[in-house]
Amino acid sequence: MCFLEERMKISALFSILFLCLVLVSCGAEDEDGGGSAAGAPCVTIVDCPDGYACINSTCQQKDPKTDSESKSDNGNSGNSSGLPSTGDENGDSDEVQGCPNACNGHGECDFETKTCNCNQNHGGEDCSGCIEGYHLESEDMDEDGDPTVRSCVSNITCDPNPCNKGTCTQLGDTVKCTCSNHAAGTWCETCDENYLQSNQNGECKPDCSILTCEAPKKCGLDSLINEASCNECDEFYSGSDCKSCDINHFCSGHATACLVENGSPKCTCETAYAGADCKDCASGYMPKNGACVKSCSAEQCFQSFSCEGIVSGSLGMPITYTVPGHCNPSTCECDQGWKTAVSGTVEGETVFCTDLAFGIPLDSRANVLCTVCDVDNPPSNYALTGCPTNCYSNFCNGTDTANGQGACYTEKGTHKVYCKCTSGYTMTGGSQYYDENPTGQCE
Repeated sequence: MCFLEERMKISALFSILFLCLVLVSCGAEDEDGGGSAAGAPCVTIVDCPDGYACINSTCQQKDPKTDSESKSDNGNSGNSSGLPSTGDENGDSDEVQGCPNACNGHGECDFETKTCNCNQNHGGEDCSGCIEGYHLESEDMDEDGDPTVRSCVSNITCDPNPCNKGTCTQLGDTVKCTCSNHAAGTWCETCDENYLQSNQNGECKPDCSILTCEAPKKCGLDSLINEASCNECDEFYSGSDCKSCDINHFCSGHATACLVENGSPKCTCETAYAGADCKDCASGYMPKNGACVKSCSAEQCFQSFSCEGIVSGSLGMPITYTVPGHCNPSTCECDQGWKTAVSGTVEGETVFCTDLAFGIPLDSRANVLCTVCDVDNPPSNYALTGCPTNCYSNFCNGTDTANGQGACYTEKGTHKVYCKCTSGYTMTGGSQYYDENPTGQCE
């Protein structure tokens, strides 16, 4: 009995060892692509082990002959068409795993169904055609703005005209535009080189590289309308029409105005200056310390002007007329307390010498300078009385007009005219001021 039990135990042990050997052998076959891989579900060949192909969604062992022939076919691993292979790494051809013509680059291949999912607007079994209403761009005409890819684009006709005022010619399912007036592009939508497309009317107009402007105007770009025009001025010119010019640059800074005439600047010089650019001194003026000053002459600046009669000037006094000025030597400089009469832009005044009895002119001097007594700062000989002046009407002198019974002066500070009677005479009628006693006289 014991012997029997021992034999049964040994028999069971051998059975277990045999079963282990079988399991190990099966595992090795699976690693080498054994029978357990056959019939396994798959989507692509990647899901199957070496030596198997994904056929009808299951892993099936390859035919060694077919596999050998495919590997020896010109070294193309089963791809005799010359198109990029979409099969597995062991050389499955497009007919087995890929799509026709690799979808021509216009779609993606569904390797399970071996059909092409075409890009937008493309169609056909291998995506080489276009869907209805679209056509394939020709090699020499880019219609969609991408010259690197031939795309399916919408059919187009000449009615309405897509050529932006250009001439349209029908070519099958598309058109050809012939541009004019410096327009360019497939649809005449841009401009030739050196031209700008106006934002106002879309026309192509010259840019500043070819637009010619008449000086002193120059070309500038109006960014609002995208047009070039002669709307700017050259340096040293200004104004809406560039007709004003810079006085300091063109007229040496000695002009009252500078305007463009016949394309050139013209200066209106100050009184003391002359010449096209106001660099010269005008007649009667001479250069001094970098400026033009009035010339000095004996006719304008002299120490005495005597005659036997009445000298009448700004003072109108019947005495020998003394002009308190001297040459320095280029211009007349007035002595202290004296100024020059100015009328507009003319300096000086005319002084006459008239016969005392008959009033006949005997002599005269023109443009005499330094003839005006400064009422605010009179010269020393009039420091006490103030500057002499004409008497009004019959005020001050009385009946003895030949010898004079008094003289009029301008009071310093108040500028009032008053009468100072000659020794031996007194003012009658009250105040000696004219505005208070206009009829007073020295009697």
